[in-house]
Amino acid sequence: MKKMISLFLALALLLCVLVVPAMADDFLCGTLSYLNMTEEEDESLGTTLRMPLMSLLFLHGVLDREGADLSVSPISFRYYDTLEGMLMALQSGELNSINVPYYTARYLCSINDNLKLRAEYHPEKANEFCAWVLSILSDGYSFMMKEDNAELRDAFNAQLTAMKEDGTLQKLIDEYIVKASEGGEPAAVAFEKFEGDPIKVAVTGALPPMDYVAPDGSFAGFNTAVLAEIGKRLQKNVQLVQVDSIGRALALSEGIVDVVFWTRAMSDSLAERRPADDNSGEEKLNPQNIQRLEAMTEEEKAILADTGIPDSETRAKFVVRDMPDGTIITQPYFTDFQVQVILK
Repeated sequence: MKKMISLFLALALLLCVLVVPAMADDFLCGTLSYLNMTEEEDESLGTTLRMPLMSLLFLHGVLDREGADLSVSPISFRYYDTLEGMLMALQSGELNSINVPYYTARYLCSINDNLKLRAEYHPEKANEFCAWVLSILSDGYSFMMKEDNAELRDAFNAQLTAMKEDGTLQKLIDEYIVKASEGGEPAAVAFEKFEGDPIKVAVTGALPPMDYVAPDGSFAGFNTAVLAEIGKRLQKNVQLVQVDSIGRALALSEGIVDVVFWTRAMSDSLAERRPADDNSGEEKLNPQNIQRLEAMTEEEKAILADTGIPDSETRAKFVVRDMPDGTIITQPYFTDFQVQVILK
């Protein structure tokens, strides 16, 4: 067994006991709570938006039903503040599965033979329409600042754009996400030193291999590597401050740190349906979505017909579901799709 995120998480994953399945009428899935969205709002969007769109991914094999026990329904969700708490609940039989980003799931399964994906994920099978569905369902990871720190946000955005254009960001993804998710230990990251006050960034270590703190306390993983590159390009010192996941918003609001990651930022895809300007309450599609609908098969249309698009107020809430009031975020620098992990 390789080193784990922390001693606590190691103990959670090394529990080799006979587990009694969760005895509930519903299939119980653990998921991380949001900073700025209630459980009721999230569950409503899951029923009206996520589930029908997920059916499209199964239809095209992006999610693979073969070998997966998907017969249990409906699914109920239980919300947790930490990944460690979810893993403990899964191992003890309180949960049937946990919802985590795909690359986190791969990492967890690579270091623990007792875990597996509930359904295999094949993004390479996505056609243009499924790629659009994935853009709606996936989470984008951004850096968050207070709204009065727009200058720092803009400086980060400029460097993230440059890193995308020159290929640096993709190299960091390959090294610190793809490689680590295949079983490699996330590598420690060294920061260059510069004159002047540091940019203080909150680190939770709560979502490997993106956000990771090694058992010896050293900072590693993808987010840390991205920050080191941004600091080098800005010629600024970056000081990492470890905080609990539930304390990251407070650390930002009280000025303990200048930047927080990770923040789940919605893509623009959900906002592509907007209220009509005539205040009729009807939704109108942009030209790109009209083309998508025209290209759909009858089977795809039948599945999508079950999707109840939430009203504009609910959609607006969903876009900022992980953003407290008074905060701003950078452009997303990585996107990942939520999958379910279960016990073997």
